[in-house]
Amino acid sequence: MDEPTSGLDARAAAIVMRTVRNTVDTGRTVVCTIHQPSIDIFEAFDELLLLKRGGQVIYAGPLGQQSQKLIEYFESIPGVPKMQEKNNPATWMLEASSMATEAHLGMNFAEYYKASDLYQRNKEVIRSLSKPEAGSSDLCFPCKYSQSSYGQFKICFWKKWWAYWRSPDYNLVRFLFTLFTALLLGSIFWRIGKKSDNANDLHAVIGSMYVAIMFVGVNNCSTVQPIIAIERSVFYRERAAGMYSALPYALAQVLVEIPYVLIQSLYYAIIVYSMMNFQWTAAKFFWFYFISFFSFLYFTYYGMMSLSLTPNQQVAAIFAATFYSVFNIFSGFFIPRPKIAKWWLWYYWICPLAWTVYGLITTQYGDLDDMIYVPGQGNQSIKSFIKDYYGFDKDFMAVVALVLVFFSIFFAFIFTVCIGKLNFQKR
Repeated sequence: MDEPTSGLDARAAAIVMRTVRNTVDTGRTVVCTIHQPSIDIFEAFDELLLLKRGGQVIYAGPLGQQSQKLIEYFESIPGVPKMQEKNNPATWMLEASSMATEAHLGMNFAEYYKASDLYQRNKEVIRSLSKPEAGSSDLCFPCKYSQSSYGQFKICFWKKWWAYWRSPDYNLVRFLFTLFTALLLGSIFWRIGKKSDNANDLHAVIGSMYVAIMFVGVNNCSTVQPIIAIERSVFYRERAAGMYSALPYALAQVLVEIPYVLIQSLYYAIIVYSMMNFQWTAAKFFWFYFISFFSFLYFTYYGMMSLSLTPNQQVAAIFAATFYSVFNIFSGFFIPRPKIAKWWLWYYWICPLAWTVYGLITTQYGDLDDMIYVPGQGNQSIKSFIKDYYGFDKDFMAVVALVLVFFSIFFAFIFTVCIGKLNFQKR
């Protein structure tokens, strides 16, 4: 315990030390640092370890009844003044062993201690305690942790659940931002889903879906990083204490995000889908909700992964922001896939945002035979225009769904591995 009586009045300090003394009387060992103790508090201790500046030991041994053994030790040093009656032994001890006293006496109390019988007795006690008894076996535990992996996961998940529930500055902010973004973009692109008379109208509809996902996704990525940065510091400390391993902790952190993202994507999908006036069919709305959910989820996990790969939140923010622009370029919206240079096409296929755009466009317009006017080409069905211009095929949607799920799992997996293998502590 580090100065348990600091900042307390005499009565409160006495209550604290009485509790500590009762704990010791049960057979437990309590180590305390103490600052300016009263006589009663000082004499509640059994033994004292006194260090001088630099960490050298001046005294290590029992206090004795009314600090008698401590007093006898220091009074035996030539030149040290005797303690006056009713003086506080702690105050007298500090004055008697001060650097000024050492300079006045021309001696080093640490060297005097090393030459004392007390030092030799302490060395003998340490030597005897460091040797196992004859016939004893090595201490062995059946497992490293007191709980099974499942037990560790349950405890970590329960802890995370309540931590998130009590973090309105995180969850409420991202929920309100999502609500604001959905209402803002819904009002800007009001009923745009029905405006598809020509290719330009269709580009505007597709752009509205793309921008809506991008806004909320980037916000999810950015807001999760401060939370993970704080939790990672706690994780380092608790893992070092042997409370749990990295895998249950990381799995709990990954899974606790899912219900919040489910709720977030649900009301986002309802608001955006209805205000933009897309086709109200169960299948198309489900696809919109499904793609929105996994897009928000992989953005969230991407933010977590960025933090786990970097030493602090500032570097993680720079790392994540670097890829936002790259995601935009290769999303397939600004530069459709058929127009991307062949030597860069590989990046299109590994860009998560490209699969989101693919899914959103294809599920809403990939089956429509309505005719639109395409400048320079005349009339063309929406379905064929989507396939020719963007390279999107409705028959590929099963693969798109699997890839979106894969990106979420992949980013979560990298986070899990890095949080366990990388250690950015500075001590």
